[in-house]
Amino acid sequence: MISAINCSQQNNISFTSVVPVRVFIDGMETFNPKNLKYATHKLTSVLAGPAKNDNKKLKIIREFAKYDPDYNLELGYNGYPKRKNKKNVQPSDYFRCIFDKYGTFLFTGAQAEKLLEVGKSIGSEKVYCKTRKIQNSFDLQAAKQYYGFIIGNFMRSIKLRVKETFDPKTKIRSGKPVELHINMSSNKKYGLKTFKMGLNNIEFKQTGA
Repeated sequence: MISAINCSQQNNISFTSVVPVRVFIDGMETFNPKNLKYATHKLTSVLAGPAKNDNKKLKIIREFAKYDPDYNLELGYNGYPKRKNKKNVQPSDYFRCIFDKYGTFLFTGAQAEKLLEVGKSIGSEKVYCKTRKIQNSFDLQAAKQYYGFIIGNFMRSIKLRVKETFDPKTKIRSGKPVELHINMSSNKKYGLKTFKMGLNNIEFKQTGA
């Protein structure tokens, strides 16, 4: 979940949520990796802000805040801070999506940063292999396996899952686990190069609903 912070604490942002995600285009669920990546990127861009006076964006971040007890609406309104040595805010600095055979999951903050760190290790090992003109190495396989291990642990952690409600004072979540539905709308030019789609809204529903 996104930790409650104020503008003076922007460098200490911390998150602890894992959210199962499903994507729907014109009311129909999609499983195409390209569509899933596009939809989740559109959503994380909105969540990272700024929403300014865009009513659709404001509605989306407010809906997200209903289920994440520590999502900071102020930063959603005004925009999350950019990382050091970067010109612009990158949604992937705060939100990371994993597309697995078991489904799509949105990871945030501490979990996202850990995945980014381990992912960089894989990248480094690939560079070493390329430099040595080899396809594989023990170190590369170990890095990949560790990455999978970390993802698996996050997915299995019940305490990281968003639920139906929470206590505003204690931030304790209760009720059944929920999943995030990202609803996209398109120009309905299916299968054509001119096909386009945009983020319509989001909904949280009981897992499996």
